[in-house]
Amino acid sequence: MPIPFAVILLLLAVWQFRRRPKLAKSLIVLSIVWLGFLASSFGSYWLLWPLEQQYKVFKQPVPHSCVVMVLGSGHDDGVAGDARHKLSTTALARLSEGVSLVKKADSKDCLLVFSGWTGGGSNTTAHAEEMKQAAIDMGADPARILTLDDAKDTVEEALALRQTFGAAPEDMGDDAVGGRKLLLVTSASHMPRAMEIFVGAGFDPVAAPTDFLGRHDHWWRLSTENLDKSAKALHEYMGTTWLHVRMLLGV
Repeated sequence: MPIPFAVILLLLAVWQFRRRPKLAKSLIVLSIVWLGFLASSFGSYWLLWPLEQQYKVFKQPVPHSCVVMVLGSGHDDGVAGDARHKLSTTALARLSEGVSLVKKADSKDCLLVFSGWTGGGSNTTAHAEEMKQAAIDMGADPARILTLDDAKDTVEEALALRQTFGAAPEDMGDDAVGGRKLLLVTSASHMPRAMEIFVGAGFDPVAAPTDFLGRHDHWWRLSTENLDKSAKALHEYMGTTWLHVRMLLGV
């Protein structure tokens, strides 16, 4: 969260201004540089590029028998309109990719799986259900859609998928999803961590990234959009670090 971090630095600068003026000035400069870098096109692209370039867009023929797992990304029940209007921009991008892949399949043996809980707050509908309804509105076959309504994060999504198909950890691989090939759909920046989690859960997924955020632009252009992109990249770096810590601790 770039802005709260910058505010903390400024508050520390105010606190230290009389006792340690040099440190206070350094903190002020650091906060300005920090926000400037993350709000710039150069900064956001520099952070996103290593994440988004690890997996390319899925352009191969869709397997005859597959499970297209679309990871959730939030919605708002308070927004008027159809299900697709309630989805976040990120969720809508993932939904479009998932529906497109299933429609390209040349058989009825490809399933579309959505995951996600209500998200807390004022929402009463599970995110997976909103994604399902939006997919149906886009022409997806309801009979080929499964929902995992209780998963709160990527780890729980992987475990819920494993439980749904009833595979034991030692029987993972393609058979973990009923003999079908698993195509994993999520944002390109989130894909490296998601793949690591699903492989750790015993799956053998194929990445189908979408929602690419890194864009070439004038290096000096500052915007809140770039701040948001940088925040998402930092979230992934910290999330991956925490995942590795948990793995080392066996948690």
